[in-house]
Amino acid sequence: MSASAGDIAVIGSGVAGLTAAIELATRLSGRPGRAINSPRITVYADRVSAPPASFIAPALFTPYAGPDEERFRRWTERSFATLARIAAEDPSSGVRMAELREYFYKRPVRRAWLDELLATRPLQYPPSPPLVEATTSVRPHIDMLRYMPWLESRAAAMGVRFEQRSFVAIDEVFALGYSAAVNCAGVGAGRLADDPLVKPMHGQVLHLRNDIGLTYSLHDDAGGPEGQVAYIFVFEDRLVLGGTFDAGRDDHATDRPALDALLERCRNLLRMDGFPRWAELGRGRAGTGGREELRALAGVRPTRGPGGVGRAGAYEHTRVERESVAGGVVVHCYGHGRSGATLSWGSAAEVADLLLGKGS
Repeated sequence: MSASAGDIAVIGSGVAGLTAAIELATRLSGRPGRAINSPRITVYADRVSAPPASFIAPALFTPYAGPDEERFRRWTERSFATLARIAAEDPSSGVRMAELREYFYKRPVRRAWLDELLATRPLQYPPSPPLVEATTSVRPHIDMLRYMPWLESRAAAMGVRFEQRSFVAIDEVFALGYSAAVNCAGVGAGRLADDPLVKPMHGQVLHLRNDIGLTYSLHDDAGGPEGQVAYIFVFEDRLVLGGTFDAGRDDHATDRPALDALLERCRNLLRMDGFPRWAELGRGRAGTGGREELRALAGVRPTRGPGGVGRAGAYEHTRVERESVAGGVVVHCYGHGRSGATLSWGSAAEVADLLLGKGS
């Protein structure tokens, strides 16, 4: 496709790319949901080798701070408000507000503004050692298997076009006639931007039937004996159990030993919560002959940063920055790590500010 002057190319069809395209279309049309005529916005998707990690993410609103605290707060508040509004206005989006219980082996860094935003409060019954704190909060739960198609349809209704194509270098975009591009290519964004800080992080999840009657989600801080996180997120038709974090691993394979260990961590999390049917998690209904597993999935998160356990923002040095290059302007938007779905609307707003100007 040949582009006209003023057209915008969005490289990447994950959650960062789709929200950026919708935010740009909204600014250009003048109101949410209204189709734009010109300039055209085209999202370029590369799904030949594997789908974007966004389709595989659990996902629940869990903001991980990067090195810029002011930006982190701005993005968090913007994304929370947008997701809460989507949950209230359109249940078909796959977004709903629900309870999360968090269990901590180590005292967490508390932010008063974030606790207020999420309505965080201590659980009624204090946890027993080795846990040191337990809280409950209300957060957006984002069913990505429904949310991603919903984002695509919303973008298409606003006039955003989609094309299947991959790029090796950013100048290939401008060779098509574009003068503006948004780099949301996930792990591939590092190649396009020549950024060595971008690295893959492999993760695995289990989808199980909710045959134990769980009504709230749970998460711990990976401070247990194994040093690995456990979480159970409740969606309408299933439970999503996680997770694994293998920095530097770039494939989409699942590992049975890792999934078995993940399941045991989640059973232990339920046991610590006092949930009476914790031992039944993943056992399957009577007569099924064992575990009733809907699916096991693996994906690759696009992280950015120095890495390393215990370092604040080690994997979420998200880059949202305008750069002038030969042929045009690029706004980079990548490296969300574990906060892609969570902070995407906040970073999308900044993309639009950088490309179109604030208040546009």
